[in-house]
Amino acid sequence: MAYGIAWLATLGAPLVGVLYLLGWAWDVEMLRPGMAGIPMTPVTGIAMIFGGAALGLRLRSRPFRHQESTATACALVMVAIGAMSLLRDITGWDVGMEHLMLRLLDGHASSVLPRPSPLSATCMTLLGVALALPERSHSVRLRDTLVVLSLVTSTLGLNGLLMGPLLTVGTLPFLAERSMGLPTALTLMLLAVGTLCARPALGLMSRITRDSLGGFLARRLVPVTLIGPSVLGMVLMLLHEVRAINLEAKLPIFATFVSAGGAALVLLSARALDHIEAHRQQATAALEASEARYRGLLETTPAPLLTVDAQGLLRFVNAEAERVFGYPREELLGREVEVLVPEGLFGGRSLDTGLGERAIQGRRKDGSLLSLEVRLSPVSGPEGPSVLAVVRDVSERERYLAKVQRAREEAEMQRSQVQALLDHTPVGIVFAQADGGGLVANPVAEQLLGRPLKGVSLEMTGVNPIVLTTDGKPVRREDVPIVRALLTGQLAGPEEFLILHPDGSRLPVLMTAAPVFGPGGKVRGVVSTAQDVTTRHELDRLREEYVSLISHDLRNPLHTISLRVGLLRRALRERNLEQEESMTEAIQRSVAWMNTMIEDLLEGSRLESQRETMRREPRDLARFLEEVMERDVAPDVRERFHLEVPGALPPIWMDAARLERVMANLLSNAAKYSPGGQPITVRAQLQPEQVVVSVKDLGPGLSPEDAARVFDKYFRTQKSGASDTKGLGLGLYISRLIIEAHGGRIWVESEPGQGSTFSFSLPVAPPGANPLPPQVPDDQAPAAGDGSAVSA
Repeated sequence: MAYGIAWLATLGAPLVGVLYLLGWAWDVEMLRPGMAGIPMTPVTGIAMIFGGAALGLRLRSRPFRHQESTATACALVMVAIGAMSLLRDITGWDVGMEHLMLRLLDGHASSVLPRPSPLSATCMTLLGVALALPERSHSVRLRDTLVVLSLVTSTLGLNGLLMGPLLTVGTLPFLAERSMGLPTALTLMLLAVGTLCARPALGLMSRITRDSLGGFLARRLVPVTLIGPSVLGMVLMLLHEVRAINLEAKLPIFATFVSAGGAALVLLSARALDHIEAHRQQATAALEASEARYRGLLETTPAPLLTVDAQGLLRFVNAEAERVFGYPREELLGREVEVLVPEGLFGGRSLDTGLGERAIQGRRKDGSLLSLEVRLSPVSGPEGPSVLAVVRDVSERERYLAKVQRAREEAEMQRSQVQALLDHTPVGIVFAQADGGGLVANPVAEQLLGRPLKGVSLEMTGVNPIVLTTDGKPVRREDVPIVRALLTGQLAGPEEFLILHPDGSRLPVLMTAAPVFGPGGKVRGVVSTAQDVTTRHELDRLREEYVSLISHDLRNPLHTISLRVGLLRRALRERNLEQEESMTEAIQRSVAWMNTMIEDLLEGSRLESQRETMRREPRDLARFLEEVMERDVAPDVRERFHLEVPGALPPIWMDAARLERVMANLLSNAAKYSPGGQPITVRAQLQPEQVVVSVKDLGPGLSPEDAARVFDKYFRTQKSGASDTKGLGLGLYISRLIIEAHGGRIWVESEPGQGSTFSFSLPVAPPGANPLPPQVPDDQAPAAGDGSAVSA
C-alpha cells in the first residue's frame, strides 16, 4: 500500500502542475481566492512537475544510467524555485519568474498576478532538499525530518485556509499571506506523504509499517491526527460559507471537536489494545497448549530423544531414553552427554550439527553397550543454540543383519552345493522361465541334447525337429514335457523320447517336467529332467533274453518229464500199483506248478517290455464274470462266491484271456486266504467313465505295510511266505500290469482282521478315445505306500 501512495503522489503532483500550466496558457478561469484560497502560480506548477519526476525516479525499480543524477537535478530545480520564492518574500527582491512564465505561456504578463504563499515556497524547498539527498542510510533521518517539516508546513497552510489567519497582518513581511491555496496544499501534502512512502522499510515509515503494536497504533492514529483537523476545518468553512456559523465560532468549535476527537481516538486505541491483548492471551494459551502437545509428543515418541546444549550437557531426556539407557531423568539432566554416548554426539564439546545421521555406540547404566543410530538437528531457544538428538536403538537390527549375513553365507554355500550337484549329476536338468526365455541347462543336459542351450529360447508351437517318439515320429512342441508343464502348470511325464543328434544318431531319454510356482501360486518357470535310458534298454534286452533262455531250457525238460511221468502213471495204474501211482501224481503236480511259474516269468517279461499287444474287444462284463467264476472256481467252494451287478453295464473293451487271468488270481487268493464257509462277494459297478470290479473276502486282512507293497514284483506277505502257499509273488504284479495295459488301475482296501477288498477299474471308452484318467470311488481310498505299485 505504501508504494501505491508513493506512485499516486508521483503521478498526481505533475498532473496538477500540468493542469494549472494549461489553464494559464489557455486563459482558463482559475480558482480565485475565497474558499479555494490562493491559486497555483505557473512557477509552483513547474515545481510540482519536477518534484513528482524526482520522486518517480527514486521509485523506479529498474535503474538506468544517470538515473540518480537526473533525480537529483529535478529535485534541485524544485529547491531553486522554492528558494527564489522565499528570497522574494523575505527581501522583497523579485527575479521576475512568474512574469517570465506568464509571457511564455500566453505572450503577455498579467496585470494582476497572485502572490504565492511563503508556506508554499518553504514546502517546496524542504521537499526539494529531501528528494535531492542521496540514497544512503545516514541520510534517512535528515530526509524524514525535512519531509515532516514540509508536511507540517503544508498542513499549516491548509488549516490557515480553512480556519482563517492566525497572525495579524504585517507582523512579518513574508507572512502577510499565511494560508495556501487548496490545490497547492493538498498536492504538497500528497507529495510529502509519497516521499515518506517511497522507502517503507527505512526511517519513519518503517515504524508505521512494521508488524508490531507500535506500528498498529501508528497506522490508525497518524492518518486520523493528520487529516482529521483539516477535514473538520473544511466542514466548518463550508458551514461558515452557508452562514450556519459565524467567524468567531469556528475556533471554539474546532477546539471542542479536536478535544472530543482526541478522547475518542484514545478510547478507540484502548479498545484496539484490548483486542490485541485478548488475541495475545489467546495466542499465549494456544502456544502453551501447543507446547504441552509438543512435550507430550516428545515424551510418548517411541524413539529416545536427547537435547544437548553447546557445552555438551543434557537439557532434555524423554521417557523412552530413560527406558533404553536405564537412567532416571533426574540423574541425566545437567550431566555430560558422554555418560550415555562415550564418544560424544558431536566430537567433544563443540556444537556441530553437520554430521547428519551416523552410527554410534551407547552405554546403559549397567555398563552394557548397545548399537545406536543418531540424527542431529539444530534447535534455537532462549538459552542459546542446542542440538536435538533423535536416537534409534539398532541392536536388534544388528543382530538381525548378522543372522541375515549368516543366512546369506549358508544360502551361498547351498547354492554352490546345488551348482556342483547340477554340474556333476548324471541326469540332464533344464530350467525355463515362464515366458520360455532364459534356458539354463547343466552340462549333462547339453550333452544329451547334443547342442548348447545358452541363449536359446523355448518355442511353444510347431514340430520339434530334434525330439522324436520311440517309433521315430516327430513330436509337436506342445507334447514335449517341458512345454506341456509350462502351459498346463501340472507335472508332465515321465515319458520316453528319442533325441536326434546333429550326427544323425538317436539317443533314448526319459523326460519329466514339473512347474515352479511363485509365492502367489503363479507359474514362474519349469524344471525338466532328462535321463539316458540306453543302458536300461540294454539291461531289459539282456533280461528278456535271459528269461527267455532260462524258460526255454526249463520248459523242454519239464515237458519231457511230464510225458514220461504220464506214461509211467498209466503203466502203474494197469498193474494196480496205487502207491507208486500216487507218487507219480505228486510229480505231475510239481511239474505243473513249475510250468506255471515259468509262464508267469514269461508273461511278466512280455508285459514289462510292452511287446505284447492287448487284443481288446467289447464284451458283456457281467456275462464274462459269470463264465470266469464257472470255469476257474473249484466246485467245492463255488457256493461261497456271490456275484452282484447293480444295474446294467455297458460293453467293456477287454483282452478276455488276460483279464480272466486277473480274475482267476483274485478269486483264488480270496478262496485261499479266507476261512472256510465265509462268503466271498464279487461286485461290478458302473461309475463315471469306468467300471469298477471288486472281490471282497472276510479273511485275516493285510497290514498297512503289506497292503502298500502287495502289487510289487516278487512280493509275498509274511503269512503267505511262512505258510505252505506256493508261488513267486508274481500273480498280483502281473494283474497290475494287465489292468494298467487296459488303461485302468488296481488297488486294495484292507485292515488286519477285517478282510480285504481287491478292486480294479476298466475304462468304458474304446481304445484310442482318450478317456478320463481312472478314478478311485468316492467311498474308497487306495492303500498307503508306493502309488505306482498300488494305484497305477
